Amino acid sequence: MLGIHEIAGIIHRRWDCLDAIVEAPGPKGELVDRLDTPRSTLDDIVRELEGAGLVAYEEGKWRATTVGHYAHDSYGRFLGSLDGVQAVGDILAPLSDAESIAPAMLNGAVAHEATDPVPDAVVQQFITRIGDADRIRGFAPRAVSGYADTVPEQAAETDTTVELVMTEDIYEQLTTLYPPDNRPAAQRESLRVFHGPIPYEYGLWIGDDSHAGLVVYTDQGINGLIINESDAAVEWATEQYEQVRERATPVTEQGAYDTTR
Repeated sequence: MLGIHEIAGIIHRRWDCLDAIVEAPGPKGELVDRLDTPRSTLDDIVRELEGAGLVAYEEGKWRATTVGHYAHDSYGRFLGSLDGVQAVGDILAPLSDAESIAPAMLNGAVAHEATDPVPDAVVQQFITRIGDADRIRGFAPRAVSGYADTVPEQAAETDTTVELVMTEDIYEQLTTLYPPDNRPAAQRESLRVFHGPIPYEYGLWIGDDSHAGLVVYTDQGINGLIINESDAAVEWATEQYEQVRERATPVTEQGAYDTTR
């Protein structure tokens, strides 16, 4: 009996043929045409797949066995996960503290990479989720130019409560550029701001208890977002947020310290 690593190697080497047989069982001559493979070469391929118990010749056609179908499905999902890993890796590349991100946040995550000509437009993925949530909690060690007004506007429009921790210097810059007193009352009521140290290079948010997101920055703006809807990701992100929130100071609408917490 072949070991699991041997079977995996056969699936890898003979994936095109196995995929074709799963998609549409057929006689050898038809497979030769579909795969554009010499008959002698195909003979070797199907015999190897047959020897691994992945295909069988029945009623004049090569068909995938039950094991072959399961193996095909598992390997297909594995290939898809590798695509996701590559995309996530590309987004995390600028971080020097990527090791602080737990696997729970990355497993099954969806990556949204910033692209030219407007890299920061990927932030719309976050803005849209504000409208889909009753409550957003998060922290941001950096601000993205052009979106400081968008978050409170969207929160007020959709009646979403946003709790945001930012570093003290970012808070001071934003309150200078966008004085809280100049905002409509609905925006001030929707946004709860805290400032304090953020020991991470990335930003983070939790939407209700349904999803978690990471924001990865570059010197030019946003490198991309990573969003995960798993319970494990939400649990990890909530722990990260609460640790940062615990060390932060709430501020009032006027920017004074709020000691009531």
